[in-house]
Amino acid sequence: MALSQQQLLKQKQIPRLSMKLWLPLLQCSLQELDKHLEVISNENPCIEVSPGVKPDTEKQRRGSYDMGALSTTSSDILENYTFAKGSLYEHLNDQIAAPLFPTPISQQIAKEIIFYINDEGYFEGNVKEIAEALETSAEKVEGVRQRFAYLEPSGVGAKDFREAFLFQLNDVDMDEDLSLLLSSMIIRFDHIEDFIAHPRFHEAKEVFKHLKHPPALEFMDSEELIIPDLFVSLNGDQVEIKVNNRFYPDIIVNEVDKYDNFAKQKFKEARELVKLLDLRKATLYNIALVLVEKQFRFFCGGDLVPLRLQDVADELGFNESTISRAIANKYLMTENGIHAFKDFFSTSIGGISSAEIKHFIQEIVAHEQKLDPYSDKVLHEMVEQRFKIKIVRRSIAKYRAEMNIPHYQERKLLGLIESK
Repeated sequence: MALSQQQLLKQKQIPRLSMKLWLPLLQCSLQELDKHLEVISNENPCIEVSPGVKPDTEKQRRGSYDMGALSTTSSDILENYTFAKGSLYEHLNDQIAAPLFPTPISQQIAKEIIFYINDEGYFEGNVKEIAEALETSAEKVEGVRQRFAYLEPSGVGAKDFREAFLFQLNDVDMDEDLSLLLSSMIIRFDHIEDFIAHPRFHEAKEVFKHLKHPPALEFMDSEELIIPDLFVSLNGDQVEIKVNNRFYPDIIVNEVDKYDNFAKQKFKEARELVKLLDLRKATLYNIALVLVEKQFRFFCGGDLVPLRLQDVADELGFNESTISRAIANKYLMTENGIHAFKDFFSTSIGGISSAEIKHFIQEIVAHEQKLDPYSDKVLHEMVEQRFKIKIVRRSIAKYRAEMNIPHYQERKLLGLIESK
């Protein structure tokens, strides 16, 4: 599966091409590619984009593709980021206006905060860093962030689920006593069992049923559609990798009548863009080639082995950051389903891949007692016993968070709500 000289030569062409065009083109997902190229074509009279085939929405949700049939300041950054992230960010951006954000500086701060909100709706930024970037105070930034408690979806902009729940209480019509009880339960979430005997616990429980975690859940549901970038199939010991050309847009380069310096530059950019689109395909193909070679056991039905981004970068002669951009929101269609490129990368602890440890944790949590879930301490002990390794407990918390498994106290609350 060694790379051909032609493929390696294509990779070496990148420094001579426009990085301004290349990196966004490499990073955006296949379903975003049409719109991304349309934006470029609107600014370049030499470019005409013919969109790729539109997917069957229902098949996308099920991941049921026929592999044979389908062969072959941050304001500017925020604009691209909102497109890449989807409708949640457009929805938030539309709400940044008076009277909640009455001044230009408050609106600027709010838009900067949006840039640091993840897909789940949680704020992952640093208030002090935002303040420094905008030459204002951390108190001012935090004050603006607190106003997100009044935006939709309710709870967005919070730092964690506790704050998201507190934000959401603003939308609940209830008396002061019940509000205080719920606030206390949220703040003391690790000891929520202390409130079970409270005379109004059942009322509080009903309110809890309607609080969203994560707060942007409905927007995440609307973004489940996936288009695989490549298809991988096995025929005995032979592996076949196909680029999903059917969904790729075509770029048509048109010459303009007036051939001045502006037209020359735009014509040059248009020709570069065609090369870059081909280079994007070649880059993803080469990454998939290395993944199949390194993770061949997985494609044959086995487990993943430890693999780092740097390993693939070294193999292909790229920087690790380029590989990271390339695999973002990219997917492989295999005979056992659709997998994100990033899922094939796994660190090693005592010779055991983190993916294998995650799978073990997932299975344990899936079969635990709902009213007596396992704490991270217990999970830590079970992992060490199962794999005969030494691992720090914070790694368990990290893996659990990466798999979107709530803290055991939160899982216990959900069990209480379901049982009563």
